[in-house]
Amino acid sequence: MEQLVRRLAGNIAGSLGYDDEKERVIAYGLIAMIQVIVTVLLVFVLGLIIGAPIEALILCFSVSLLRQYSGGAHAGTIEECTIISVIYCVSFALISRWLLLPVLNTYSMLFIIIVVYALSFIAIFKLAPVDSSNKPIKTDKKKRRMRRGSFITLSAYFALSILFLLLSFKYHITNSFGISLIFGIAWQIFTLTKLGFLFLNRVDFAVNKIFRIRREVD
Repeated sequence: MEQLVRRLAGNIAGSLGYDDEKERVIAYGLIAMIQVIVTVLLVFVLGLIIGAPIEALILCFSVSLLRQYSGGAHAGTIEECTIISVIYCVSFALISRWLLLPVLNTYSMLFIIIVVYALSFIAIFKLAPVDSSNKPIKTDKKKRRMRRGSFITLSAYFALSILFLLLSFKYHITNSFGISLIFGIAWQIFTLTKLGFLFLNRVDFAVNKIFRIRREVD
């Protein structure tokens, strides 16, 4: 799929007379758009199956929206990235709804919110934005704009977490939504760190090794 998208980007760039750098930007945009569509559909369907579609979508969108500004580590291919995203969103939606919701009360959620957001704001301040070869950050102006966007997005998440917390006094289910949002933030912050890059590099290595063994067997 990724190779097909890159060929399409090459055709578009060629017809418009763009250079290689602009072609990479087009390819990145197309890959991101396709990945978002496929990921959201899979997350929603699997979320319905496990009985936690709202939690799964909250996880999905909270990661993707913050990533637009903060950047972060990526898997080696669009397929790997989609699979990891779907597994994470669905798994932790299930954990949020069926494992943590029954045991966490409003005051436990308040403690978690304070700790997670404090660490997240520090991480954003020290690390964001984190660029990649496909989406380099070349100017300080863009870096400042993306960092500011990261802080604004995280602040909006904090306000949403407080809203879920207040609603939980009457509707306990909103704690599940708040837990999912926390898990989404935690994953995105993790991808900004060296440990996050190491983890995804290990995943790439394992996947490539598996496929190499399969090719040798075939």
